[in-house]
Amino acid sequence: MNDVSKVKASNSSVALKAGIWYVVSSVLVRMVSVITTPIFTRMLSTDEYGVVSTFSTWYSLFLVIYSLNLAASIGRAKLDYPDKLDDYIGSMQLLSLIVSLTISAVIVIFINPFSSLFDLSVPATVLLLVYLIATPSINFYQCGYRYKYLYKQNIALAWYTTISTVALSLILIICVKYDKALLRMVGLVFPTVLMSLVFWIKSIKKRNIRVNLEYWKYGLNIALPMILHTISMNILSGSDRIVISKTWGSTPVAYYSLVQNYAILIMVITEAINQAWQPWFHDNFFIGKNDEIKSNVKKLVVFICYMGLACIAIGPEAILILGGKQYADAVSCIPPLVMGVVCQCIYTHYINIELHMKKTKYAAEGTMLAAVLNIVLNLIFVPLLGYSAAAYTTFASYLVLLALHCMITRKRLKVKVYDDVFMFAAMFIAGIVAFIVAMTYDTVLIRWCIIITGFISFLFVFRSYIFNFFKNVRKKRTGN
Repeated sequence: MNDVSKVKASNSSVALKAGIWYVVSSVLVRMVSVITTPIFTRMLSTDEYGVVSTFSTWYSLFLVIYSLNLAASIGRAKLDYPDKLDDYIGSMQLLSLIVSLTISAVIVIFINPFSSLFDLSVPATVLLLVYLIATPSINFYQCGYRYKYLYKQNIALAWYTTISTVALSLILIICVKYDKALLRMVGLVFPTVLMSLVFWIKSIKKRNIRVNLEYWKYGLNIALPMILHTISMNILSGSDRIVISKTWGSTPVAYYSLVQNYAILIMVITEAINQAWQPWFHDNFFIGKNDEIKSNVKKLVVFICYMGLACIAIGPEAILILGGKQYADAVSCIPPLVMGVVCQCIYTHYINIELHMKKTKYAAEGTMLAAVLNIVLNLIFVPLLGYSAAAYTTFASYLVLLALHCMITRKRLKVKVYDDVFMFAAMFIAGIVAFIVAMTYDTVLIRWCIIITGFISFLFVFRSYIFNFFKNVRKKRTGN
């Protein structure tokens, strides 16, 4: 424990600098995706855009199986194998490749049934398999860079992936007269394969690729318990699109996916904030500063609720910009999907407790229950009420997930750090405001009056932080 503390202490300034750059880079990378989304929604038909969304959904669902979630073990491996981390990463690459090739071989043998199951063509299914085989090595290196505090390399890798996939997709769609959905998939896959090959060559040259049963056992012991959690999270977030595709076809998937991508925008910022929050939380929870944690969590929750309500309030304009008039009917999905993301951000604080106490099996249990609930609700209500019902079933599932993790920390772990009443009250009030705002989508004047009122209240609630921010900027400019 003392050695670990020394490692954290010696890297504190580097970690802070890396954290700041991660936040900035994450926001900028997401901005590129947002800016290019309107381009692709206009270059592809709604049916083609829906096919690409289905492709991405299956990729997210299968990636954790192909990689065995082994990247989750790298952070701890850095402490237990401080001088052999590159060897450990190389061994994880080899183990992941063996698993990936085995699964892919089975799918290729039964390619037609699997293509039908995936609602993808055979070429698209082959691209999916190649994508899944190539990605894990990149994830391993990204984690290695992160835990070595090599933030420049990590950020460069993120920018390469974003820029290259967008640029190649645009070039192919514009210059090649072929299936545009398939060309978009090629644009996603080829740069990933190229970078994966670079990392494989690098590992082979350094002689890091080798069978090491000790490393494999170590990595599997840490990673396997979290696979169910990660799979369940992907199912929870992606099963609705699959049910919509099976029930209503690709076009409604395109509508739903566009709104879902818009809702996820706030997660970019909240995940970046959580990356900065987690080290502070673990340090303060360890020394028993629960009151300070409780106070700061309340501020974060209020901030997240304001962000979510702002996204809901400007939703119609955002969808018009991102997708155009053809996606206007999808605005009804905005309030529940955004509130689901807000709920997801809040329950992350409870998961932090489970991680701190090394009780990750509870995280898997709670998420599995919520994922099963979401599938059942989707199968019942999506065929009856249409694709927009999936947004409400997702929100309901995230609410259940929040309640489950709250009960886990209170009842099973016997830990009370947060003001649970405040957490749920904030969600309830934000939900009511979201409903009121959604009712004004067709009355622009009233809605913008609400937006202005909400912005003024935000400035009042966070006035001290805003004042201190500008005060510090002024000091830096004047040098005082």
